[in-house]
Amino acid sequence: MLSRVATFVDAGYFFAASAQVVKGKQVPRRSLRITSPKELLQAICNLSKDISGSNDVLRTYWYDAMQSSRPSLEQTEIAMLAGVKLRLGTLNSAGEQKGVDSLIVTDIIELARNKAVADVILVSGDEDLRIAVQVAQTYGVRVHILAIGEHAKNVSQSLKMESDSFRCLDADWLIKHLDFTESAQASTATPVVQPAQKKDDITIESAASEVSSDLLKGQAAEVIVGLNENFKTSQSVPPEFDGKLIAKTALILKRDLIGDEKRKARGVFVKTVKSLSGGA
Repeated sequence: MLSRVATFVDAGYFFAASAQVVKGKQVPRRSLRITSPKELLQAICNLSKDISGSNDVLRTYWYDAMQSSRPSLEQTEIAMLAGVKLRLGTLNSAGEQKGVDSLIVTDIIELARNKAVADVILVSGDEDLRIAVQVAQTYGVRVHILAIGEHAKNVSQSLKMESDSFRCLDADWLIKHLDFTESAQASTATPVVQPAQKKDDITIESAASEVSSDLLKGQAAEVIVGLNENFKTSQSVPPEFDGKLIAKTALILKRDLIGDEKRKARGVFVKTVKSLSGGA
């Protein structure tokens, strides 16, 4: 008899509810970092096994929103993990994620319809997902809610009523896996880089080198390691660094960068990361 379990994590809910539980308020997404995506996803997987009573794991689905034209470094790292499927929606002009709920609903129903799982662990509290719970249950699938913090505040009452069970993650568990300090992001906020050379002596390489060092200064070791791993297979600078790199390099040069100059600036950033990681 099938006993396979799959886990569905709504990252928008996970981060927003976690900040509310730990900090008592909403904080910008850029001020919250997963200390180790691999350890976090493994911890969630272990909880799913415990809740379902099954060691037969299909995979963990991680639903998030693209904040630019490319996945972030964190999203890329999650996508590379074994047994994890990254599914991305988009952000609208108000910073709200779009398309994520429909992805979750579709995936849960399709797995249930194809009898691919017996249990679903849903890390979300959104009432819009209630239809997925209802339909999955008609196929004999048990759906369990894994809530963040106090379920009375962070989970829709109707969603909770439809579920087969629910459990809550407390602040102590969240603090083990999330970094809520803003210091790791301080160097990427709004510092203005002052040129160390006269304008006529500044090159694209020297300007980009200065900006790269400024952007990477104070970053957690895990971020540098993640960037270095990213550059082993891709020369694309993650969007959370790319925009600041180009804008601040242009600020030093006091002009916009053309295509070839942008490529040079990104190349300097890659070399800077590799030098910090002890790479070539």
